[in-house]
Amino acid sequence: MTRVPPTRDRMTGYVYIAIAVSTLGGLLFGYDIGVSGGAGGFVAGDFHLGSFLEGAVVSGSTLGGAIGALAGGPLADRFGRRWTLLLSGVLFSLGALVSAVAPDLSVLMAGRIVVGVGVGAASVLVPVYIAELAPARLRGALVAGFQLLTTLGILVGYGINAALASTEAWRWSLGLASVPGVLLAFGVLLIPESPRWLIVQGRREAALQVLRRIRGRDDVSHEVAEIEAVDNEDESAQRGRWRDLFRGWVRPMVVIGILVAFFANGCGINLIVYFAPQILQSIGMGASASLLATVGLGVVNVVFTGVGMALVDRVGRRPMLLIGSIGMTGSLGALAVLLALPASGSTAALSLVCLAVYIVVYAVSPGLVAYVVISEIFPLHVRAKATAAATFVIFVTNLLIGLFSLPLLDSIGAPATMSIFAVICLVFVGFCFRMPETKGRTLEELEEHFRAGSVRTGADDESHVRA
Repeated sequence: MTRVPPTRDRMTGYVYIAIAVSTLGGLLFGYDIGVSGGAGGFVAGDFHLGSFLEGAVVSGSTLGGAIGALAGGPLADRFGRRWTLLLSGVLFSLGALVSAVAPDLSVLMAGRIVVGVGVGAASVLVPVYIAELAPARLRGALVAGFQLLTTLGILVGYGINAALASTEAWRWSLGLASVPGVLLAFGVLLIPESPRWLIVQGRREAALQVLRRIRGRDDVSHEVAEIEAVDNEDESAQRGRWRDLFRGWVRPMVVIGILVAFFANGCGINLIVYFAPQILQSIGMGASASLLATVGLGVVNVVFTGVGMALVDRVGRRPMLLIGSIGMTGSLGALAVLLALPASGSTAALSLVCLAVYIVVYAVSPGLVAYVVISEIFPLHVRAKATAAATFVIFVTNLLIGLFSLPLLDSIGAPATMSIFAVICLVFVGFCFRMPETKGRTLEELEEHFRAGSVRTGADDESHVRA
């Protein structure tokens, strides 16, 4: 494919506004993750719940997230990325308010599920939307903005939990989630529709107008022609059916995307995020100290997600995943050994170091890179549905971890639990050697390359990578 003129890589203020608004979807996701674990303990006390039902409250939004992820793809194809994103903000706010005033467990669970539907839809839409707007050379960093806002949301949730711990005001913790949902819903009114979705819908003039605004120039004919050429090569481009995910040349991309999605949570991150206070208390740390230490881990997560954003378009997706999977294997293995030792001040301190190392390598690796890969690896005509399938895997994995982590910790103990996740990380090391590199190419160039039958790309052929 012909090299695109450098002007295509120009950023405009309109793109920054669109990305700032859309990444509020990450803030929704992160706040719910961060606040759930701390609030879950207080909910369990008020409603007299066992460990399984406490896990159900914590992961109730994850069940909704799986539903929202599957629904988000078809809705985005039918009504557009923009309006589906608005719907996700409305659902999130509504579910948060229901959760805050819930008189009993059943109403609380209903609210948590509605929150999750909004989160799930946003998790599909935001990375796809940003990838379809962003210039190729900056796409990785800009899509990673979703994960940065997710980590910031987790940190805010941790902070709210710590601030309200003495009052056990879990209703305020859950209800405050409505604020970013409202901001997202109103902010969507200020941003454009995806030009790639407009072209698939046959709305060429509308796509031209959007591209001229986001690129800051009148001549966008080359970009439009490139998108149309890829779109027209597939007879199913206007339908984007679920069964198209399993067609010959598309199937390897879907498998890669789903495996990366599984690893994003299968590596055990949500066990750490949800239950870090309980893990730290089990090795001798006090309740208040464990909550403050968890806030510290949240700060580490935000900072190193920012570091990852700066690296992802320079180092590449595959090397970062490889380094991260090795680092998580080592830190979880060391943590498993420490947790098997008698509780003491030194083991508590070393365990906290292992958790911090784990958070660091997760933040710069699968936590950030997974959403980047998922947003860019799928072809245009199935992008929303394939991203929905991959995001569904993320939420189902998250749901299983949320439901069974506490029972697993109670039954086989923390050392064995950490060892299981260390083995999963080790297995993923081998996968990293087979996945493609996608940095520096337009979405259309990637699709052409995969359509030609090449799965490994980028690192194997640097001549195609943009300056």
